[in-house]
Amino acid sequence: MINHMKKIFFIAVGLLTLTFSSCDFLDTEVYGNLDEHNLYRDQASCMAGLAGIYDKLGAKGTYGLNIWGDLDAGTDIMVYNREYGKKYIQLPNYNYNNTSADLEQSWKDLYEGINRANDYIGLLSQRTDEECGGETKKNMYLAEAKALRALYYMNLVAFWGDVPLRLEVVRDLSQQQLKRSPQAKIYEQIIEDLLDAEKGCRPADELNAPGRISKTTAQALLARTYMWRSGYPMEMDNWEEALNYARKVRDSKLHELYQSDKGVDGYRSMFINMCSNKYDLNHKESMFEVEFYGNGLDKSNESGYLGLYLGIMQGVQTDQDVPFAYAWFDGSRILMKMYENNDVRKWWNFGDYKYELVNNKVTKTMFTEMEKLTKTDGNPGKWRAEYDPVRPWARNNSSINYPIMRYADVLLMIAESANEFSKNPTQEAIDAVNLVRERAGASKVSLGDFAGAEEFREFIREERARELCFEVPRRMELRRWGKQYYIDRIRLLSEQAKDENGSQIGYDVTSVKAVPGLNVVEKHLYFPIPQAELNTNPTCGQNPNW
Repeated sequence: MINHMKKIFFIAVGLLTLTFSSCDFLDTEVYGNLDEHNLYRDQASCMAGLAGIYDKLGAKGTYGLNIWGDLDAGTDIMVYNREYGKKYIQLPNYNYNNTSADLEQSWKDLYEGINRANDYIGLLSQRTDEECGGETKKNMYLAEAKALRALYYMNLVAFWGDVPLRLEVVRDLSQQQLKRSPQAKIYEQIIEDLLDAEKGCRPADELNAPGRISKTTAQALLARTYMWRSGYPMEMDNWEEALNYARKVRDSKLHELYQSDKGVDGYRSMFINMCSNKYDLNHKESMFEVEFYGNGLDKSNESGYLGLYLGIMQGVQTDQDVPFAYAWFDGSRILMKMYENNDVRKWWNFGDYKYELVNNKVTKTMFTEMEKLTKTDGNPGKWRAEYDPVRPWARNNSSINYPIMRYADVLLMIAESANEFSKNPTQEAIDAVNLVRERAGASKVSLGDFAGAEEFREFIREERARELCFEVPRRMELRRWGKQYYIDRIRLLSEQAKDENGSQIGYDVTSVKAVPGLNVVEKHLYFPIPQAELNTNPTCGQNPNW
């Protein structure tokens, strides 16, 4: 199922190109007299412009690859797995500098998304309600644009901390000069945009797919923002606000956890649907997804890399009956130890099969129970290329969507925020986390299982990893729980520590998977400002220790 946003993307690109290009380009016969003065004067062009802002979510530097890939690998739950790359200069190895091409690409794509949003918001604000199809639709367009701007800034804060706060369209280098703003100011703008989005975005039951931001998605993003601001380094104690916005989503009754389908548990079923481009409009657990389409073989390329770079390895290119997958990353042994054996998420988030070449044909072989008992880590299996419906399968292109917000996250935000706000676990927190665990087949918990807030705090941190691994930026999760916590968790990769059962947690220091733990230091709390930004904006300034 393809959302209509994709069908009008190219109209959006044409319109946005006009606003960012030189005057000479406006003289071409193709676009006639279109310019910033007569853009967005009907519903079709208003929607096209909005689609152009959404489009940057699928760029390689954002959710197409980098945000869940290289930018977030090298944490306690996901590691780069190629031994020959142990000394490669790359982000997961913590030996990079500010000339990294991946950092530059992500920075560029995030700010281009912001620039498109700023241009769109500025122009649409000058249009009448009638030109936009009425007051409700104009408010909706502006609300979604502001929510997208907020989301782009949330990613910049998550990976860089203090960054330039640009709220006007940048058309030349003279407008590029801007110092980094403190996180406090960035968060204020994020919250302001999301509050406006809450007012103008449509309810989830009025949208035909999770490819657009609904009112409850804006509320969930507000809850996430207040949680992030409550942690390191801001520590603003916004737990009550986070709890209230997560409750708003729950109390809307528009979302619930996906349940078992045709004998398959709800967790697996939800991701199988996601990989298969099937939207669930009943439960609506997936609240907001970045949409991808195609296999890169058409004139348009709206595809990503899920299931290929983050997936189950399959290296034979000659067998067209199975998808090729690089699988550059592994879920870590630290993550694997977090699961109970009866937790269905364990052998979904970790691949439970391998591909073998037999008589020039690739065979999918399920792990035996003994193999599962002896495995300590493995390829992430959350998104599986075998379910991608677009044929032929392509080596570097996937149509699998990426979830930015799921209702399971909202429930876990309720659990964490209630515990922090009340300074103790509450029944509300227990009920919320048990909904998530019960769906997974994991043992339920009760208030009596926890001595106090600290014990429940660590439990919910692990529960977030079990449920949301490879979705919510792990670097941001670790950092908001404390500077030393961030460093200590990553160092576990190289420490030959034992867990409570006496099993080894860390990797051998000769392994590429131990490299993050060996190299991480305090400066790695945030990425450095890319050199490309400093070249055009020397007033920006560099992050500490870089």
